[in-house]
Amino acid sequence: MIFGNILSSQDFDFLPSALKKALEYVQSSGLDKLPLGRHNIDGELIFANVMEFEAGVAEQKLAEVHKEYIDVQFLISGFERIGYGLANKSNPISTEYDSENDYYLVESMKHECEVLLEPGMFAIFFPEEPHKPGCRYVDEHASMTCDNYMLKKVVVKVHRSLI
Repeated sequence: MIFGNILSSQDFDFLPSALKKALEYVQSSGLDKLPLGRHNIDGELIFANVMEFEAGVAEQKLAEVHKEYIDVQFLISGFERIGYGLANKSNPISTEYDSENDYYLVESMKHECEVLLEPGMFAIFFPEEPHKPGCRYVDEHASMTCDNYMLKKVVVKVHRSLI
């Protein structure tokens, strides 16, 4: 997992070109105005999904795991908590792998950690790294009320063959 802020993307010059391309897309897209849905960047190799939804309670969510795609999760608006863990074959699998949508779910993650995202921040999750996005995050320093859990984000999917 890699964690950063789009304003400091020069700090990520070491990244492979495909991941830099994903970050450049986020920087140059005028994300506030991007319509919801899929946006092709490089066909099936790199594409973005723009979504808006209400964050859920972490304890009621399952973690997702991908086999083929790297997730570059970028928060446009709202405040989000993402749980994540190391790739671990002992994480109890909840659903079978869905090859069409490239994911399966796990009930829990051994050594779970979390990252807190505010607008402009991103987290990159590699194949087999379980992560639980879209969880509620309340920060006493943030201008967020307990009844406002709406998130807008873009997830750029980068095929593992590009790394």
